[in-house]
Amino acid sequence: MFLKEQVLVISDGKETWRQPLSKLPLSFVDETGLGAALREKDPGVVILHKNQAQSDNWSICREMKAETRALVAVIQESPLEPPVRMAWVDDLLNPSQEEEFVARIENLVRVAGANAYFRQRKENGESKSGAWKQFLGTKGFLPPFQVTGITGLDPEVTGNFVRLLASLLNTTASFIPVSSFPPWLAKERWLVPLECLGTPYCRTVAESPVRISGVSPCRYTRWLASVRAAIERRTVMLPCPGGLTLYACPVCLEFHKVLYPLGALVVGVGEIPLSGELVKIGQRLKLSVPLLREHAGIARALMQRKEKVTARQLVESAADYLSREVSYRYNIAYQEFIRAAALPQEQVYEGDKSLPAALERAEKLAAMGKLAAGLLHEIRNPLTSVRGFIQLLAEKRGTSGDREREYLDVVLSEIDRVNEIIRNFLYLARSGEFRPVPVKLDRVVKDILLVVENQAVLKGIEIVSECAADTPSVMADSEQIKQVLHNLILNAFQAMSGGGKLTVRLSTDTTPGWVRLEVTDTGLGIAPEHFSRLGEAFFTTKEEGTGLGLAISYRIIEDHQGRIEVLSEEGKGTTFLIKLPVAVESEDAPVEGVAAEAVNK
Repeated sequence: MFLKEQVLVISDGKETWRQPLSKLPLSFVDETGLGAALREKDPGVVILHKNQAQSDNWSICREMKAETRALVAVIQESPLEPPVRMAWVDDLLNPSQEEEFVARIENLVRVAGANAYFRQRKENGESKSGAWKQFLGTKGFLPPFQVTGITGLDPEVTGNFVRLLASLLNTTASFIPVSSFPPWLAKERWLVPLECLGTPYCRTVAESPVRISGVSPCRYTRWLASVRAAIERRTVMLPCPGGLTLYACPVCLEFHKVLYPLGALVVGVGEIPLSGELVKIGQRLKLSVPLLREHAGIARALMQRKEKVTARQLVESAADYLSREVSYRYNIAYQEFIRAAALPQEQVYEGDKSLPAALERAEKLAAMGKLAAGLLHEIRNPLTSVRGFIQLLAEKRGTSGDREREYLDVVLSEIDRVNEIIRNFLYLARSGEFRPVPVKLDRVVKDILLVVENQAVLKGIEIVSECAADTPSVMADSEQIKQVLHNLILNAFQAMSGGGKLTVRLSTDTTPGWVRLEVTDTGLGIAPEHFSRLGEAFFTTKEEGTGLGLAISYRIIEDHQGRIEVLSEEGKGTTFLIKLPVAVESEDAPVEGVAAEAVNK
């Protein structure tokens, strides 16, 4: 079954949008011959105009979805209509954007082909379940247009971002899925928005008794902003009924360079209106003016002017990260699905034969890094002030031993821990630039083992160092490699809570031009289902972990043009193997570590 020949277009031959389709091997049929064509060709994709599709309450699309396995695409020539999901339509196509028009049809063909082969394997009892089940519908793997906001995204992660934005900006934040009506009225779980109504002022405005299309003016305007952001696929601004400015940033699933909007993050920013304007707002929204004034005063104290500068960056970075996250998971699921469907190689589109997973992970981390840069201005400055005052109080309490001084030392320690988390975030925002020099890794290993030696003794862990003396130097930033080693060793210590043995080995790799550095523990080991998520930001199995240590380590080694491999067996231990390229040394280039030893002598 060669699905590149299985696209059926319902056409009377007069449509202007047929011209771009001449590049594709398609079959054309008029509406009167549709039934026979469906029976004879059993197409994977059917394309028709919206005027035909929506007649008689979309009956032709409903019948095709009920009686065939075809994916149904509808030509929607108006670019101003929202991309609303319907169970009987698998994509909406805009022919005015020719390149994307063709690409969306190709994406439908990709999914239809995979589904056809998967059904065949399922009928033969050869199919197995996998991670792609999240994107599996009643007729097979979902085309990207059918992936809905809340079900496509991770609700917990999305909710965390909404609450984070509302907390940082002291305002209302929400994720609103694509919908043809204000989705607060929806019965479907996947359409219900995630929202956090920040200050009492925002909560009062959002709960106005005035109704537009069944919801308050605040929610109606936020929905309008989300629709515009989804249609235009860019950040848009609208005035909020409460006097603020709404920023709406689209969250999109990307599949083969096509963006499919899932919804938008919407945040209110700006300055709370003064007394005269509050009277007008209260009258329009039928709210108590004295109550608005009281809540507005509190909000003004919380919503500082400087936040207007970073608000857009914060919401755009959060939307970018959510887009990367859902795109990464969908593309990985699709790769696993076509492997489960066992498509012959000649049936697989060239772009489907590999997925740059490492690049996708790097893009996700970079998106999170942009958010971290915004967080820096909102968290680090007040944190520095707080630390300074606590330090003064601690110094006034005198020497250690005083109970209050001990409390203050704990506070300082916790502030330093938060600062370390912020620094880890900021590393993800870096472009990967660093200044490598030739480095002897045996010196780096020696230095870091001295740092952790006392901690190992307290935990009952034996440390063994096996560094081959003839190991060549590598081009590296020694401080960054120390950070990687420190992260791996601390993880190993946590895996050996009851004591154990840590071995650090350094040697020349059997592959010419590489040095290998191994960190081996005798701890709990790593569960097989967690292997694919190692190095992913915020993934952790530890109660108090941030999930950033390994993500930073992977990023550093990638910056060094190296790689990390993991070997683990539950109950027996884990080995992290780092491979770094050997340095090409010049006569004039000093080798870090060797030079230091010469000075010490």
